[in-house]
Amino acid sequence: MEKYIVIENDFFEIYIQDSIKKFGNDVIKYSTDKLKEFLHFFKVKSYGSKIKASFFASREDFFNRIKKLNPEANPPSWAQGCFYGGEIQILLNPQNIYDRFCTLAHEAFHLLFQKFVYEKNHMDRIVWLDESLAGNFDGTTENLIENGKFLEIILDLRSKQKLPKMDELEFSKGNIKTKDYNGYDLFKVVGRYLIETKNTDELLKYINDKNQIKNDGSIILEASINYFSKKYGLN
Repeated sequence: MEKYIVIENDFFEIYIQDSIKKFGNDVIKYSTDKLKEFLHFFKVKSYGSKIKASFFASREDFFNRIKKLNPEANPPSWAQGCFYGGEIQILLNPQNIYDRFCTLAHEAFHLLFQKFVYEKNHMDRIVWLDESLAGNFDGTTENLIENGKFLEIILDLRSKQKLPKMDELEFSKGNIKTKDYNGYDLFKVVGRYLIETKNTDELLKYINDKNQIKNDGSIILEASINYFSKKYGLN
């Protein structure tokens, strides 16, 4: 049976297999640097408590942890990341555990967004908004830009006959990933568009403007694709 340990600092507490402790130390350092960036962006000093997370290299341990925290939990068999009992649960890829290196930072951004935007403004979740920004603030979109895959996403989206409007995307509708598109590509493109066309103060003001966000939900994907088409000289 695998031995699990706890690694923690002032910002995070993670539960992880002792055999992948180096990965845990690397993740907590990266995520701490990112969390400091998030706090600066939201203009707050602290999230208010340590963010707890657990990492698993086996699906069995992943589900056992969830059941331990919440016996009534019934996550789907394909789940790779969950949030139960006040803790983030992350299932690693055993062939390459670093595939999920940015996941903790990504989920931490969601937690801050929930607290400092949605709860502050008494807003219901707007999936495209926080997913688009989380997929950029976590560092993954920057990696795609550097290795040329972001441009490939733009080219692919330009070739599609029909794409959803961002305000149509909901996990409950099962339309995030379909045979026609990958919603996570849409999130990354829209989030990058917002970051490149607004300075930090403008972006912070924007995400707190419920009416503007509501108006943009049906048009922002087209605007984003047009922006990057022009930027990459594709028109």
